[in-house]
Amino acid sequence: MKLIKLMGAALAIGAVALAVSACQKKEETPGPAETMGKQLDSAVKNAGDQAAVAADKAQDKASEAGQKLDQAMSKAKDEAKDLTQKAGEKIEAAGQQIQDAAKDAKK
Repeated sequence: MKLIKLMGAALAIGAVALAVSACQKKEETPGPAETMGKQLDSAVKNAGDQAAVAADKAQDKASEAGQKLDQAMSKAKDEAKDLTQKAGEKIEAAGQQIQDAAKDAKK
């Protein structure tokens, strides 16, 4: 009787050990679809990183262009101001000549 109980216990322990070892997840090598998926993920990430770098460069270039445009506008304003000043001086000189000619004509 003891032998039967001992054999039954041994069989039960063996069955439990077999079940536990069968349930363990084995390290599997990834299949071709999983490998391709990982490669696609990597490619998409790299493309996103490159796009971010390109966007930063474009923003820098746009900022530089904006600064150059501001400088050009400021220079154009200064030049227009100088031209207006010179034109006003010439108009005043011409007006003075007209007045002088009118005085000479009265004499």
